[in-house]
Amino acid sequence: MENQKSELYQAIDIFIQTTTMEEATEIIEQHQELLTDKADIAFSTIIHNARQQGHETTAQALDERRDFIRSIREEKSATFESC
Repeated sequence: MENQKSELYQAIDIFIQTTTMEEATEIIEQHQELLTDKADIAFSTIIHNARQQGHETTAQALDERRDFIRSIREEKSATFESC
């Protein structure tokens, strides 16, 4: 369980460090766990912690990243439902 959590946070870290939309999409494809509820909760925790520490700019950037993942998630869900 702890190893899965560590792998998730490692995938989030890799995703956060991407610099282009194409690279971000590629990382999501390589790390499908980023599309899970657990990843969304982890992002929320990280964003909350950043805000608590007074890092609003970082929190906003992470929020945008989370929104990007959510849009991919919705797109994949809509594609799956239409099949």
